[in-house]
Amino acid sequence: MKKLILIAFVLPLLIKAQVQLLPSIGIGSLPNDTDSVCPIVPRAQGNPWTQVHVGDTMADFTLYDISGNAVTLSSVLNTGKRVLMVAGSYTCPIFRNHMSDLNAVAAQFGNQIECFAVYEVEAHPTGSAQPSSGNLNPSNPPYNQPNTYGERKSNLQDLLNGANGPPAGNYIPVPVSVPIYIDGPCNQWWQYYNGPNNAYLIDTNGVLFAYHNWFNNSNPPNGPSTNIWCDIDSLLGVNSGGCTQVTSLNGTFDFQIKVTSSASVSGNPGDVLDCFGELINTSNDGVKVNIMRQMNDLPSSTWESSMCVTFCLPSTQDTTSAIVAAGDTIDFSFHFFTDPLMQGPDTARARVRFMNDNGSQSPIYKMFRGITVGNSTYILDNTGVERKLKMIVDILGRDSKPIPNSPVLYIYEDGTVEKRIVVN
Repeated sequence: MKKLILIAFVLPLLIKAQVQLLPSIGIGSLPNDTDSVCPIVPRAQGNPWTQVHVGDTMADFTLYDISGNAVTLSSVLNTGKRVLMVAGSYTCPIFRNHMSDLNAVAAQFGNQIECFAVYEVEAHPTGSAQPSSGNLNPSNPPYNQPNTYGERKSNLQDLLNGANGPPAGNYIPVPVSVPIYIDGPCNQWWQYYNGPNNAYLIDTNGVLFAYHNWFNNSNPPNGPSTNIWCDIDSLLGVNSGGCTQVTSLNGTFDFQIKVTSSASVSGNPGDVLDCFGELINTSNDGVKVNIMRQMNDLPSSTWESSMCVTFCLPSTQDTTSAIVAAGDTIDFSFHFFTDPLMQGPDTARARVRFMNDNGSQSPIYKMFRGITVGNSTYILDNTGVERKLKMIVDILGRDSKPIPNSPVLYIYEDGTVEKRIVVN
């Protein structure tokens, strides 16, 4: 009898303590593909977000991948593994360009750190406000903000397939080797954890060890540079070999058009014409590259152009800069947004100057051309035919109302498009 009592006291000591997280933010059960996505109010327009900080206990959640497999944060942590999760979407170029970093962490530390991405609201949706700033910005690849959970899954499937890249796969630098889970229809994960490309390194006790406003980015749009390898070294007490910081900018660079792309691209009126290149550090030191769009010769005011350097600039912005670490490469792209109402042929020209901030080399100049070669197939005249109106947009594809003395497009459910001008 005494022996049995002793065992009863010992057994509780062998039971591992379960991690204690904040209450779950969702989503409970696997959503249906037809479930509607809740309205998205941009952060800059009053949608509150209380930023989590290093040392905070994380909120639990359950999300599902494209095949319906679930991940629950507390369950992963209870296995004794840390967690590295990164927010992303197909229309976020920074996410696409840094997927390779997440793959690399998983390959090196997969036994100790569970790595995955969370597919959330589109960062740069076509024709609607960005969830962060509320601004309308060019989208590449061109995707609308999903209306249903199934549409969000479809966008993720295109990301996995490398769809809508000229050529296919151009938008994803390397194959995706980590799981990607999908935010719920009411954007529960985004509402709590934010985006578009932040990252959370969580210890086994559920406490946030490191936070990146932009995942592993030496040249973020705002905030300090981040290095996930330094954070991992500190967390695990190891030397990953990747904890290097840009401390000086005395290096050199080169600019090249990608072999899969061209500086002169063509398409039909209404197409987005994309030119893809890269800034290559050719030295053993960091380098800062100042970039200027010196010429922007467009066929009309209804065309636009913009540059993307790790992130996409508004069409009105002519200058930016990028820091390229030693041995690193940063993607650059130039985009022409053509007018679907112009019959063509038309040609747009732009010249971009790339200059080393340290003055050690001559500037590099590059000409980009966007050419429309066919007649528009977007406009059909079905006068007299009864049709149901689907939406009204301006000539740039943005939701609109009839504007006096300005052209707008009436888009009908049968696929026809009608140009109207209301004369005041």
